[in-house]
Amino acid sequence: MQSFKRTFFIFLAILLLPTLIFSIYEIGTMRENEKVIENVYNNQLDAILYSVNQYSDNVLNSWAVKLNQIFDDTIVNKKAALENYLRELPAVKMIFRFSIDKKLLLLIPENDTAFIDKTQDIINIIAQNDSTINKLNTYLRAGYRKIISFDNDYVNSRIILFLSNSKSGSIINILLLNPEFFIKQVLDPKIQEITQNKFFILAYNPENKLIYSSDKQHQPNKIAFKKSFWLLNNYYLGIEYKDQTINDLARSRSKRNVALMILIDLVLLSGIWLIYRNVRKQIELSQLKSDFVSNVSHEIRTPLALISMYIETLDMGRIRTPEKIKEYYGIILQETQRLSAIVNKILNFSQIESGKRKYSFSQVDLNKLVCEVAATYKISLESKGFLFSADCSKEIPLIMADAEALTDALVNLIDNAVKYSAENKQIDIRTGTLKNSVFVEVEDKGIGISENDQKYIFDKFYRVTEKNLALKAKGSGLGLSIVKHMMDAHGGKIIVTSQPGKGSCFSLILYADNINRNL
Repeated sequence: MQSFKRTFFIFLAILLLPTLIFSIYEIGTMRENEKVIENVYNNQLDAILYSVNQYSDNVLNSWAVKLNQIFDDTIVNKKAALENYLRELPAVKMIFRFSIDKKLLLLIPENDTAFIDKTQDIINIIAQNDSTINKLNTYLRAGYRKIISFDNDYVNSRIILFLSNSKSGSIINILLLNPEFFIKQVLDPKIQEITQNKFFILAYNPENKLIYSSDKQHQPNKIAFKKSFWLLNNYYLGIEYKDQTINDLARSRSKRNVALMILIDLVLLSGIWLIYRNVRKQIELSQLKSDFVSNVSHEIRTPLALISMYIETLDMGRIRTPEKIKEYYGIILQETQRLSAIVNKILNFSQIESGKRKYSFSQVDLNKLVCEVAATYKISLESKGFLFSADCSKEIPLIMADAEALTDALVNLIDNAVKYSAENKQIDIRTGTLKNSVFVEVEDKGIGISENDQKYIFDKFYRVTEKNLALKAKGSGLGLSIVKHMMDAHGGKIIVTSQPGKGSCFSLILYADNINRNL
């Protein structure tokens, strides 16, 4: 058994080690899983941001085209046309036009003194970005108009700059843009088209304050993923799925992975435990079978040896007195009956194991059956020094049972009581009724059975071996297992109450549905 345990634990270690390594690895890669989710969010955000920025660029280009059309020679009152166009663009506060050498050519609206006073500041910004404007001019000569933006000191505004051609040379066009208005009014339709009710798109100003939400009712406290607009530096676009935030998604995935790993480990451990328990049970059963064969072989050899010896003695004519001859025949008969009982017990068990044991139910007088068994055993028991009594209640109803099976069960219990009785040799049999059941009890004053052994005494091949007497007592370990099977077949049960050193009481209980039932 020790060798089996050692082998099993080696097997357990070999089997569990890869699982534990995998579990540790999975836990270690949870952060990587979170990064994968973050990448999904970032990729989604990049796609949305690209679409929004592309749309922004297209809008501003359309404005530039419209402005160029207004300054075309075919339009006479350019100032009025510009003022009308500015009213159509609520996100644009002012329109400036400068020559390439930074001279102010036009300012719309002309009466806005607050911005007129800042004209020089805008000229300074243009001067600070001469190299950039030269590049834009190079692009323009190549037939490509590029739009750029600059920060400025005006509250809630950005400078949108692009170049255009005129007869007198390149013109610097500047739109003083309100970014919040641009996002809320110009970009909103495109953003609503992109969301498709799958996620929220949000916009933040340079102070990280929420200025726009695709769902006007959604006001998130914090958002994990934000990226800057192309033309609106320091203004950020953010994305959040409607069902879960990135943290919720990562946490949910981590919990699911951990729960799955724990479940797999538990299933694996349960499987290993079941394998261990079954293998251990099979090994124990194999050992019990081995002990059973040894015990039965010993039990069979003993009566056979005695029978052979006494027959041989009689055959040789060494015994001449009738009294001695009768005694020898009595011993031969006794050992023959003992041998027959062993064989019958093994045959009974074999039939039970193979499912071939058949029961024939009929009306049985339990008191009569008990009295007959008691009368059969009384002389034999008293000759061995036992005090033996049978107390049969007068109020036992007839029951439907297999009389032969009940007799075998009762004989097995008496046989057990004899084997495990020490100095106090007393056996009492009682019958009676209790509520909706009838019972027969066999009580002895023997060595008793510990609580631990009481769990196993009805298992096949199991024998109590705690006391010296138990070690000396001969038996196959089948008797109580056969009794248990017989009671199960009758719809009843067997109960044992016992204390070590104080004896045992076995009760065979048959319930009301076995009383006078028609089978």
